[in-house]
Amino acid sequence: MRKIFNFQFSIFNSKNGFTLIEMLAVIFVLSTIGVLVAAIITSSLRGTSKTNTITSVRQNGFYAIAQMTKMIQNARRLDVSYSCVPPPTPTPFQSSHQSIVLTSPDGGQTTFICNYGSPPTIASNSGSLLDTAAVALDSCSFTCSQASINDPPIIGISFTLIQKRETDFFEQTASIPFQTSVVMRNLNQ
Repeated sequence: MRKIFNFQFSIFNSKNGFTLIEMLAVIFVLSTIGVLVAAIITSSLRGTSKTNTITSVRQNGFYAIAQMTKMIQNARRLDVSYSCVPPPTPTPFQSSHQSIVLTSPDGGQTTFICNYGSPPTIASNSGSLLDTAAVALDSCSFTCSQASINDPPIIGISFTLIQKRETDFFEQTASIPFQTSVVMRNLNQ
């Protein structure tokens, strides 16, 4: 025995070590804790990936809706070969189309078209309104309805966007529908 600062302690030289059972128990406990921590981290990363995917699709859809709404609201004229005025029948009337042509306030024409080419997109005068590297168009249509010839047309926009699949993980897929109706405010002004 030795004395250090008025404390006594002894060092025993033991030849006994840990038993195999004790070592296996410690390895099992540490492995279980490691698996639980890995599962929690993987789950949170997958949740983040799904959130990022949905955010990307929503941003593209909201941008396309905002651009089309702004152009349609301010358009002077609807240049289509069909009529938005309902026929004299008691059934509700709404014609669905893949494109719509407008005359803007400056006199130029703008065409919105559901382009199912490669890559599928919503185009405005041949320029895509979507980030085609991130999303693709799944379905798309424009509707035109008008209560009477004196009322402004109401243009309906409806489309569904899907996330382009880079992997087969469920967390990296999203399909979101977008829909709105726009009244042409500046018609014939």
